[in-house]
Amino acid sequence: MLRVILVDDEQPALDLMERMFSKRTDVEIIGKFLKPAEVLLSIETLKPDVVYLDIDMPGMNGVELAMQIAEKDEQVVLVFVTAHDRFALEAFNVHALDYILKPIVKEKLERSLCRVYKMKGMGKGKLETEGHSIEIGMLGGFEVKIGNQMPIHWTTAKAEELFAYLLLHDFSVSKWVLMDGLWPNTETQKAEQSLYTTIFRLKQSFKENNLGFEIQAINKTYQLIPPTKWYWDVKELLNPQSFDSDRSLQEVMKLYKGDLLAGKDYVWCYQKRQEIYNCYQKIALCLAQDYFSQGRYREGLDVMEKVLQHTSLDEELVEKLEDLQEMKLDQRLKRRIDRLLNKALAEEI
Repeated sequence: MLRVILVDDEQPALDLMERMFSKRTDVEIIGKFLKPAEVLLSIETLKPDVVYLDIDMPGMNGVELAMQIAEKDEQVVLVFVTAHDRFALEAFNVHALDYILKPIVKEKLERSLCRVYKMKGMGKGKLETEGHSIEIGMLGGFEVKIGNQMPIHWTTAKAEELFAYLLLHDFSVSKWVLMDGLWPNTETQKAEQSLYTTIFRLKQSFKENNLGFEIQAINKTYQLIPPTKWYWDVKELLNPQSFDSDRSLQEVMKLYKGDLLAGKDYVWCYQKRQEIYNCYQKIALCLAQDYFSQGRYREGLDVMEKVLQHTSLDEELVEKLEDLQEMKLDQRLKRRIDRLLNKALAEEI
């Protein structure tokens, strides 16, 4: 049973939320308040699981109230209910779980309660993450999984894009760079508000899915702080140790299932996509040359065929095929080399 407190300076709004919650058997309304000061006097006695509170209230606004509630009980989940979206940054700063825009409808409250359950680790909403690492795949698509769970669902497409951007930029990024990258050609004030709202939504996804990621905000810059236990295919591909042995090269080759963020039309990632592919080409060339130097021609050609599944061969790999064409090799190998070379040259036209 969720113990809930409602706070709003308008009685009709309080009554509406109470009516909506009263239809659920898993929610108990333990307090309704019109004045923020009265909430602070009762919070430690009532011990709520979650507080739904308006932001735009006279005297002490909802953000100030939320900060003081958090000081008294850091376990309380905070959910803002407001008629304005301009408060997203303030909500982000006090680590609110959700941000519901009025008018209040059943679907919004249901979605919010689901997030509360996940956050509190109660009922069916709980994701069993203990003992499982976070797995992030960006090569050939984009998905984030926890152990054997289904890929997570992002609150918004922009939250997903912001996560990808911060992950691929492993340093503090200014809000101006983020605004220009994710909201190009957008009026500054609108882009800034969209950024703050998206940051809030992204943190919301982190919490409700127990991902363990955090966003560090310092002097209008933002940086992604990962959990201690996680896996990322791009990180493995770029690991310098990947070039230590044939076995390492073979394992890294298997990682590349396609272009970085394939299927995502993010303008800012085009350069990153090419950088990742160039690294993959370098690994492929190293492995193929190692095979050829050992007389393992079939395995070397296997590598080149895998590269051609994704894109064209670079000049160095084509030259290597031309060199092999001049060598005295088995006729079946020669025919295979001819086919690969013809396909590679056709890709260039």
